[in-house]
Amino acid sequence: MLKKCDDSYIPRVTEYIGRDKVICFYLYMDLLECGTQGDGLGLWVCEDGDGRLSAVMYRYYDALHLYSRGAFPKEDALALIARLDPKVVTGTQEIIDPLRDTLPAGRYTYELSHIITADKLMDGKSELAVQPAGEADVPEIAALMMKEHIYNTVYTYDGLCESLVRRIREGFGRLFVMRTADGRLVATNALSAETDELAVINGLVTDPAMRGHGLGRAITASTWNLVKLEGKRGLAFLGADNENTLSLHRRMGYTFLGLYARLIRED
Repeated sequence: MLKKCDDSYIPRVTEYIGRDKVICFYLYMDLLECGTQGDGLGLWVCEDGDGRLSAVMYRYYDALHLYSRGAFPKEDALALIARLDPKVVTGTQEIIDPLRDTLPAGRYTYELSHIITADKLMDGKSELAVQPAGEADVPEIAALMMKEHIYNTVYTYDGLCESLVRRIREGFGRLFVMRTADGRLVATNALSAETDELAVINGLVTDPAMRGHGLGRAITASTWNLVKLEGKRGLAFLGADNENTLSLHRRMGYTFLGLYARLIRED
């Protein structure tokens, strides 16, 4: 049975997730960052007959994150989705695929990504320096990010600006930029969530007019290397539908940890 919980359940949930935080890192990190109280937040769990956790569902504003070690309670999740009508539903492929097959056709777009990590320093050089960004850079960064499908299908421009600023202010993420000599923003990357152990590396966007010059590789390598030198483990998404890109990342030394799926509501 699905049960709504308060902050007192957070230690139980994080213990239940354990090492699997690498495959449900947004649930794990957003729960630690924001907790269960406030508009747009909510935590639900399922317990077995002995009171042990068997599934977790966490609402983080427009997203609903799902996790379970074993058989996932699909009907409970479908009922919660119908009630909350989230913009995005996320979880491992094993959790999301059965929901996808049951939800109304055309209601959600399906995206599948590999979760990857790397244990070595990466190579990537450019004449343009990688610099940390602050709140003043956010409007330009958000404008560049909104050119990409993965962001403009989930966020509004204002919503993305708000999210980026919030993570900077709360110290839960960092932004990086590359600029030309005249100050034009041509590439960005980010640590979108961090704990003492993990850092989620995403937000890579390069100016379409500047692609093919190694900027993306350079800013990506810089971000991965920073995380490693700080003693953290970096995690990132990689689209599962591009075999050439997957092959390249394997040759570069990335390790593939699992498959992460998203259902994005079509408005």
